[in-house]
Amino acid sequence: MSDLLPPYTQAIDSGAKRLIAGTQKIDNGIIGHVLFNLPEKHNVIDLEGWQAIAPLMQKFAEIENIRLLVFRGVGGKAFVAGADVTQFEEVLSGPEGTDFDHATIAAFDAIAACPIPTLAAIEGYCIGGGLGLAAACDLRLARADSRFGIPAGKLGLAYPANATHQLAQLVGVSEAKRIIFTAANLNVDEALNNGLITLAATIEDFEPALTELVAQISANAPMSLQASKFILDNPQADSAETKKRLADCLASADYKEGRRAFADKRKPQFRGS
Repeated sequence: MSDLLPPYTQAIDSGAKRLIAGTQKIDNGIIGHVLFNLPEKHNVIDLEGWQAIAPLMQKFAEIENIRLLVFRGVGGKAFVAGADVTQFEEVLSGPEGTDFDHATIAAFDAIAACPIPTLAAIEGYCIGGGLGLAAACDLRLARADSRFGIPAGKLGLAYPANATHQLAQLVGVSEAKRIIFTAANLNVDEALNNGLITLAATIEDFEPALTELVAQISANAPMSLQASKFILDNPQADSAETKKRLADCLASADYKEGRRAFADKRKPQFRGS
């Protein structure tokens, strides 16, 4: 399955059969990749997959000089079409039902809390838990034929609280209520207009747009990006952690390299230190 990863990518243990993970070497750093791999069922995620996401985020966070973490569905027809409903009768109605709930909540929290910038590359269906995963990422690039929705009301389920609040942060409370109350699917234009996605690209331009966005992000200093992400996600500007991150950037070798590169009118070679 490692052949599904981008070129020059080293596969790592994802902890689940339906998840493929790897690290891709670039000029002076690393890009992390997570692929949701069950294309014949639109990449729905089973209990094992949900349980594997939080530990996998920790594994990526420990990788030195990692620039970006990209999430993507295999097959081109879906990012993730939610949880595996074939497990609902067996799992949700049994003793593992609580485990399923806890695992989805932990997955959303782990992605949102990941110190590395995260990007959801969305092609096709992004439904239910899949939308929760995408919403937990920092950025969302969607192909023009993608569809978004939360059908929890049609299943008699309540959408996880953390994913609900994350949705509201992106689109506003009123729009979040509309999306959940109607259980209707949104097209890309609607998702772009209400803030659910960050960027959109045509079917033909999706791969070049993704490549360009990854290159733009990964060209910047990792410590700077991680500090900025922390500050944006934690608005307590006078916190000790905020001050430490700002000071660490000022004392970093990358800051010195950035200054030299600017003076020399050349591209900086950041090393994440």
